[in-house]
Amino acid sequence: MQYLKLKYEQTIIELHNNWLGEETVIVGGKIVSKKSSVVGINHHFSIHENGAKVNYVLTTKILDSMMNVGVDLTRNGTLIYENVKLPYGSKPKSPGQELKSKALVKLKQYDIPEAISLLDQAKELDQEDPEIYFHLACAYSNLEDKDNGYQNLKKAVECGLVDHESILNHDMLAFLRIQDQFENFQQSGFKKFEHTLK
Repeated sequence: MQYLKLKYEQTIIELHNNWLGEETVIVGGKIVSKKSSVVGINHHFSIHENGAKVNYVLTTKILDSMMNVGVDLTRNGTLIYENVKLPYGSKPKSPGQELKSKALVKLKQYDIPEAISLLDQAKELDQEDPEIYFHLACAYSNLEDKDNGYQNLKKAVECGLVDHESILNHDMLAFLRIQDQFENFQQSGFKKFEHTLK
């Protein structure tokens, strides 16, 4: 198994390559490309950054006679990484993964306070995991806490959540979506919202 993580500003791109030559590209926890390769291949994918569509090409190739795999990454036609060696080893397990899994069970059981407690603990271990903030937003939405809900969605996007469709469709975010300020929040690329006056 080979694993590589590349970062451009707030976007984190992960490449997994198994012993069968199956390559998987993941952005924000979502698979954006999956192909089989022996000597290298191009992965084309598009994501949204700051509300704008961006086109990436991740290219794998053989670097040398030792059959080491290299990676190039272009963004909107500009090369931003070149000949990055793909190291051996699996993706390191997130230290907050177990807490996050327990929190999701509690969230599905609508034990919201316990879910928030577990997610807060997971956040302390991994402050860059967009899924933690997304699930916190779901929890706060269920408590009808607009400010904390929007704040966590904003943070999820800042940490690389690219599956904006889940913000628009997830059942647990329904309360946030029916608020007057949601349209402006969406138009800002989920980056700006009006705080509630207390």
